[in-house]
Amino acid sequence: MTFAAILTALMMTIMIFFLVINSFQAILLMCSVPELWSHWQLADDEYFHALVGSEALPPISVVSVLQAGRAGAVEFAHMLLDLNYPRFEVILVVDGGAGEALSLLERAFELYEVPPAFTVNVKTRPVGKYFRSRTHPRLLCLDKESSPLGDGLNAALNAARYPHAVSAAQSVAFEPDALLRLSRPLLLDRSVVCVGGVLRPSNFTRVEGGRLVPSRVVGWTVGCQTIEYLRNFMFQRLGWNRIASNIVYPSGTVLFRREDIFGLGGFDPDNDTPGIDIAVRLHKYLTDIGVNARMPVIPDPVAWSVVPTAMATIGRARQHCIRVLMSILTIKPGLVFNPEYGAVGVGAMPYLWLGIIAAPLLELLGYAGLLIGLGSGVLDASFAWAYLASVLGYGILLSVWTVVFQAVSFKRADQTGDTGRLLAFAVIEALGYRQMLALYRTAAYFAERQPKNING
Repeated sequence: MTFAAILTALMMTIMIFFLVINSFQAILLMCSVPELWSHWQLADDEYFHALVGSEALPPISVVSVLQAGRAGAVEFAHMLLDLNYPRFEVILVVDGGAGEALSLLERAFELYEVPPAFTVNVKTRPVGKYFRSRTHPRLLCLDKESSPLGDGLNAALNAARYPHAVSAAQSVAFEPDALLRLSRPLLLDRSVVCVGGVLRPSNFTRVEGGRLVPSRVVGWTVGCQTIEYLRNFMFQRLGWNRIASNIVYPSGTVLFRREDIFGLGGFDPDNDTPGIDIAVRLHKYLTDIGVNARMPVIPDPVAWSVVPTAMATIGRARQHCIRVLMSILTIKPGLVFNPEYGAVGVGAMPYLWLGIIAAPLLELLGYAGLLIGLGSGVLDASFAWAYLASVLGYGILLSVWTVVFQAVSFKRADQTGDTGRLLAFAVIEALGYRQMLALYRTAAYFAERQPKNING
């Protein structure tokens, strides 16, 4: 074959690939509409006020690891303790003392040392001391030696009293009724084993009427990440609900059963971002033991997260996620295209390989091929416009639809009048931000990865 034939075939293949991927994402977006409709029929405020006094609500342990370098430990603890829920506890693992966090917590909550009184279900690195609060009986603090996040979460789950748990990152601000909204699907469907909530980026929030209200989106990187979150972590996840193959991350805003995590052998103790691998392992574990489980994501913005503003920091985070995802999917290759795992094996796992892992490399190859083809005369302008429309234009259209859907469906989330700005970011995200992230994600293929033996 000649060079022209090879280049033309390559470019046609990449264009068809992105047409298929973008069309599948459009289907997910369309599937999110009936999911939203059915949700809002049940999620009125009167219903949630009635839930507060319900005996049917499961008690919940809210667990978090406080790591060094993050300020506001006392304010974070108060935010968790003020959640509107009848029966819950808060367990804070103070990682390696986390700077002055432990002493600040001791003074603010009048902590006193108590002996450990629980069964160790997962082995962890040593925990030094356990503290209860004289002023807030729901609070338990663990003084633990410095370790990765996964090990700290295991220590918190060991000490927890309740069968359900929610992991709270210190960078996340929860809505007051977050636990009510996360627990609702458990009451409506007995096959639900964990529930994911929508985590929205907002670097600036304020309190109005006892609720968190996001301020105006400031900065192009924050705006582009908001588009990412809306498209990938909200509407696409709602679309996945319709085919019952969601991938929820128990280290995020997710309500899960402690017994399932213990059945897996716990979070990966050597991982600082253990959510991705445990999500895949959880599906495999439950299917292997014969549990036909549902793991829905609810559309409520139950929490708001501070996101990085520096492009290099954002890129490194996405790069790390790609490496972790490649590692777990390589270790568990039997899940991909395996009908035994239902829609997860046939749909979600191939999409993770193609739409998340392979797409950045193919996108960069496509841009390079387009420049070479135009420069050498192999490709003409009409093909170039068709290619860009398939790869970039289709993606912009999906982002615009996403912004419009959220403006119509979540009026409260648009109190700051940001719809116009988000529409602009929907274009900016596809013309610059996306290409920079593709470079970081592609670099993850060539980074050295240590082999890992993940349980489950």
